Amino acid sequence: MTRKNNSNCEEPISKQSGAIYALSAYATWGFVPLFWRELRMVPPLQILAHRIVWSVVFFAFIFALRSTLQNWLTLLKNPAILNKCIPSALAIGVNWGLYIFAVNSGHALESSLGYFINPIFNVLIGSLLFREKLNRLQWSAFACACAGVCWLTLTSGRLPWIALALAGSFTLYGVIRKKTALNGNFGTAVESLLLLPVAAVLLLHPHFAPVNVLDLANPLYHLGLLSLGGALTALPLVWFSEAAQRLPLSTLGFFQYISPTFQFLIAVFIFREPFGHEQLLAFILIWTGLLIFGFDAGRSHIYERKRLSSSST
Repeated sequence: MTRKNNSNCEEPISKQSGAIYALSAYATWGFVPLFWRELRMVPPLQILAHRIVWSVVFFAFIFALRSTLQNWLTLLKNPAILNKCIPSALAIGVNWGLYIFAVNSGHALESSLGYFINPIFNVLIGSLLFREKLNRLQWSAFACACAGVCWLTLTSGRLPWIALALAGSFTLYGVIRKKTALNGNFGTAVESLLLLPVAAVLLLHPHFAPVNVLDLANPLYHLGLLSLGGALTALPLVWFSEAAQRLPLSTLGFFQYISPTFQFLIAVFIFREPFGHEQLLAFILIWTGLLIFGFDAGRSHIYERKRLSSSST
């Protein structure tokens, strides 16, 4: 009886800590545009290079604290794992660089749009690549997202390519990572390490590094921020991994909307990016699609729980 009571007490505590970890991860990703905007004096490719370098340093520091550094170093000696991680490293590198460019070039609003439509992209890719059948609600959600993107294209006179590229690159990254057996922390650390040669070219070649950080008005401040970019990359992933171990995926999925919501609010109310009736209608269409998508996911989760409980009895 005592063990049963302890187990019942531990489960809600585990879920509470999982919710805190998830909230910490997604809130950090939501507020990160404020951080990258502080580095707008530095070219985006240089910021990306520093992010790669300092991510490797910070991941190594975390693994050393957790006594898992040797495990990571062992993975690096496996050519098969390294080869599998090359495509995902390129995909996440493109995503990181594009996001930094979007925030520091006045397109933070469009970047938030990309992460709003990302879940719907995931469903579509699942249908195309893994032959997962879409139901009517999922098709309705996808149609709403397409309508929002088409409306933005018609009213602005250009395709919202940043949003589509961010959603597409992150979806592609998720598809590739499905084929590797690495967890989030080890996988991203390996990917960051594989991107180090790219970072070296971006930092050392004068074509990609037209601005010397040491020549800026406050070099120590900017160097400090650039090094913190590694922590901002590694820590939310660590928190996300902890949350994933404590929460059901269906519950964790609803937290993912925190990040683009914060990005949207920052873009509109802090960065003061243009947001008129045309953009509002597009976002309403996309948010409608997300509501339909969320309702369908919640309904499926409830149905699955009922099916499992009935089969167990």
